[in-house]
This record gives sequence, C-alpha cells and structure tokens, in this order.
Amino acid sequence: MSPVAASAATPVQQSKYAGLNFSFPDTRSPQRFNLNVNQDFVDYAIRKVHDYRPSPVFSSSWTAEGPPAGALTSLADYWAKTYDWRKVEKQMNEQFAHYATTVPGNGDYTAPIPLHFVHERSNDNAATPLLLIHGWASTHLEWSRVIEPLTHGSNNKSFHIVAVDLPGFGFSPAATMPGLRAREIGRAFDALMKQLGYEKYGIVTTDLGWLIGMWMVEDVHDSIVGHFTDFFLVPASESDLARQARGETTEEENNFMATAAEWFTKHASYATVMNQKPSAISFAFTDSPVGFAGWLWDLKYGSSDGYLYEHEELITDTMLQWIQPPYHAIRAYSDMNQPDQVMLPRSNIPTGVTQWGGVNGPFTSLAKWPLTPRTWIERMAPVTYFKRHDFGGHWPAVTHPNLWVNDVVEFFSSL
Repeated sequence: MSPVAASAATPVQQSKYAGLNFSFPDTRSPQRFNLNVNQDFVDYAIRKVHDYRPSPVFSSSWTAEGPPAGALTSLADYWAKTYDWRKVEKQMNEQFAHYATTVPGNGDYTAPIPLHFVHERSNDNAATPLLLIHGWASTHLEWSRVIEPLTHGSNNKSFHIVAVDLPGFGFSPAATMPGLRAREIGRAFDALMKQLGYEKYGIVTTDLGWLIGMWMVEDVHDSIVGHFTDFFLVPASESDLARQARGETTEEENNFMATAAEWFTKHASYATVMNQKPSAISFAFTDSPVGFAGWLWDLKYGSSDGYLYEHEELITDTMLQWIQPPYHAIRAYSDMNQPDQVMLPRSNIPTGVTQWGGVNGPFTSLAKWPLTPRTWIERMAPVTYFKRHDFGGHWPAVTHPNLWVNDVVEFFSSL
C-alpha cells in the first residue's frame, strides 16, 4: 500500500483545536467584542509547552544561524511556570475597546470577511481617523504603545484610531478559501472604515501592511487623505544596476544595494520558506508553540536594533498568532508576496516616509537596512514628508513609540 493510500485508510483524528479557538460574533456591523480564548485551548498550549523537546545547536551565542543553545529552553520554562495568558488577555481587554464586524468579500474573494479591530476615538470630534495596518510576525498589538498618545494628540493634532488584525492574525478569523490577498484585504478595510462612518481617513502601514496600503491608495484613493509608512522598500531597477556598472550611482545607492544583497542572501530565509512552502512550514509551527516562538524570536532579534524582548512579550506575540493555526497567516504572507501582488502601482496620495536603521543591532552589516534612497521612493509615491533615523529597527512603534508618534503627527499636520 502506498503512503498516500495508507494515510487515507487510517486518517488522523481531526484535532478540536484546528479552528478559531475563540468565539467570534456573527455580526455585519461593528459590535463590542471581549477577547476570550477557550480555556481548553489555553490548557492545551501549556501541555505542548511542557512537552517541548529542545534541539541541540552548536552555538552558545546568537548568530545568523539562529538562537543559541538554551534560549528556547529558558523561554519554554518561563512559559510553563510563569506566563499567565488570562492576565495578559485581561490587560488587552481593559486597555482598549475591541470590536468585531464582517464585511462583504470582493475581487477574487467571494466569502464574507470577518475582522477584529481596536477602535479608540479622540475627545476631539474633528480628529483625523487613522487606520493602522500591521504586517507579518505581528498583530494589532504592535500599536499598543502608540494608540493612546495618538488619540490624545499633540501640537493640536489628534486621531480616531482603528487598529485592525489582518485576516488569520490575532483575532480576525482566517480566510475560508484562496484569493484573499492584498487588494481584497485593502478593500475590506475600506469597507470597515465606511461601517464606522469614516468617509475620509489616513492610513499608517508597515511591512505587509505597506503592500496593502499601496493597493488601497490605488483602489480606494478617494477615501484616503494621506499614507504614512515606516517601511518603503524599492528594489534596484535594471537602470540602477546599469548605472552602477558604469560607476554612476551615488554612495547612498551603492550602500543600499550592498545592504539589500546582504539581507536577501543571509537573513531572508524565513521569507523564502514561507513564500515557497507555506504548508510545509505550517505543519511544524502548528504542532509546536515553542518552535514557532523561536522562529518569530529569531526574526525579531535580527530586526529590532538591539531591543531586548521580554519573555512575556515574545510569548504573547506568539500566542496571538498561534491561537488560530499559523498556516493562514503564513499563506497570507505567501499570497501577498507573489509577483502580481508586489508589482505595485504608483501612488498619487501624499506620502510620509520614516526610515529606521539598525546601528545597535546584532549584525553590523545590516546597520543601514532598509534605508531606501528617497529618490527611489519618489518613483512610486509623492513624498511630502521624509525622515531618517539611524536606529529603531523594523518595529519602531514598539522600540521607539514616542519618536514614531511625533513623526506621524508631523506628517498628518502638514497635509
């Protein structure tokens, strides 16, 4: 009997944890929503953590190869003995107002699209609505340190904040069929903002959220007053490479191309695996919460400019992406990185760009990653605000929230 036939003859029992593992309201309009993960799933997660099997590695320090020996053992020990999901969940519920809604499918995705989001309004009714869109290895929690200062405002500028979980991340239920990609998600987010009564609003993006935002300024441009992003990656064009061969590129351009080559040849294996084999890698991550935490920790460690993540912070980030099986978020990453999705249109919306380097990070060769030359960004968007920080890393709203908020306020105040 072939392995396939044998598998069909003796199927593995369907796990009761393969779904959402929390209740999501059946609603077609915004409804208050308390985060409440099923207790049996919380118990299951702890059992899996207790059963963590450490992997031997040669290095006793963190390298480009990954975490050192003992790092994940220490994390697993803290998770099993000290970490309290219910305490964290209670804090999230008390800190912000959480909502659920469902918007219609669109484009190539015909199923309804349920969304979880945080909605915090400023006391100023005339405040600018802002939609915050996170990326991979993240959820709405990425914005937890900036939501309150944005709603309270500074320099006579405040905002109504909507911080959404991408479908399949956090508490936004995953897609139920293929076809939910950047453009469809962007249109769904616009429908969400319309449900909230925001006909005009700004968007704030990072990482995969930037891809979504770049399609939103094309597809729903009449809704958007400005696009602020802390991540704007433009690859070298054939013309750039030809100019470099002739010795005509600037020092800034040469540094960027060298740093990009360093990143993609030595540090972007996670992207290659998730783009090419989302199902295969998901089997391992779904079965091992500690292994999944190690994958996320390695990515954060190399990209956060030396920021020291606490165990509770890492575990919470992992839980928010493990409560639902990780496949859906990884598949979303793969879908949004396909060639037809990253061939982005040129934006005509006023764009604010801040860049954050990694001078304090563990890999000195990435100190200037990804400081894209402004002239390259201007090929794709009308840049009306530009600021470069040598530090901060890939998650500046986490590592330097006050500076990040100041940049957001300055950009939207200038419109």
